[in-house]
Amino acid sequence: MTSTQTAPWGLASRSGRLSALLGVDLPILGAPMGGVAGPDLVAAVSKAGGLGILGHANLAPDRVRDEIRRTRELTDRPFGIGLLFPSGAPPERDPATTPPPLPDFLRELGDPDPRVSVVGERTYDHEMAAERLEIAIEEGVPVLTCGLGVPEAVVERAHRGGMVVVSLVGSLKAARAAEARGVDAIVAQGHEAGGHTGRTSTLVLVPQVVDAVRVPVIAAGGIVDGRTLAAALMLGAEGGLVGTALLATPEAQTAQSHKAAVVAMADDDTVVSRTYTGKPSRVIRNRYTEAWKGHEHEVLPMPAQWEMVAPLVLPAKQKGSMEIGNWPTGQGAVLVQAERSAVEVVRAMAADAEACLSGGPPAADGEG
Repeated sequence: MTSTQTAPWGLASRSGRLSALLGVDLPILGAPMGGVAGPDLVAAVSKAGGLGILGHANLAPDRVRDEIRRTRELTDRPFGIGLLFPSGAPPERDPATTPPPLPDFLRELGDPDPRVSVVGERTYDHEMAAERLEIAIEEGVPVLTCGLGVPEAVVERAHRGGMVVVSLVGSLKAARAAEARGVDAIVAQGHEAGGHTGRTSTLVLVPQVVDAVRVPVIAAGGIVDGRTLAAALMLGAEGGLVGTALLATPEAQTAQSHKAAVVAMADDDTVVSRTYTGKPSRVIRNRYTEAWKGHEHEVLPMPAQWEMVAPLVLPAKQKGSMEIGNWPTGQGAVLVQAERSAVEVVRAMAADAEACLSGGPPAADGEG
């Protein structure tokens, strides 16, 4: 039997509602990772049968259009776009404002580049996010995913534009609020996930959300192979949002040093830290995060924290420095054992999940 021709308890029967909603063959979504999920990765995930999602939360509008069109050139399969419409966002800072000085205890890591300034950048405000959404609608992108909440007006605009709306949440309260605003599906993201994350584990959060809402629920956080996808489906989820498992692929737009670190991670070497952005984010532990120990009270709110540290962190990240750059990575990295193509990752995950759900064992290493 194939992954779509299975016993009643298999992959297709557990995910049919979500697959029909998104127009995909497999209930596997690529996470909209900023700076990582570009056209190559998104197209590969979609061509494999899943749903690739462009990470466009902070991309300039002209590049949003270019990347959508490039993705369309690479695949005729459905794909999505990930945007942020943060509630309670801080007011715009004056572009002429001097950023906070870099703390002295960070200077031993390296000299900040005085040419780097992100003060006043309009990346996460509602106006620019709305502009990105209009471009996606004009270009016919079928799926919108939102983190940090999604306003009802955004849901209504996306629906008028023919889009399916998926909201990422980290709590039961947020899930209920998202459904009340009219979203079509909800991603319940557990504490294990890379990047900005909440406090509740996937194992606990997913069944809570499944029991509370009527729309399809997608699990995120620790979904890195067929076993973990099958486990999420057993909890009642109808699909999985996958980020860390796609980092070590040739299509991912991240540094080779990051990909190598993911594959080499034998024990969990991640940490949830506010020291890069001002909000809790799971990243690979390094000299930078260690340097902040004892200085946690000096962390500034978002976006001031990033404005302060960007002159040090951004150049380091552009060089692939694992010791200073911020590298969002989930705890599931310990299960990623080799660099493989995104198509291989998605198809092996689906095949192994099918085997688990149908009573057979997954591949010995969980890698397909």
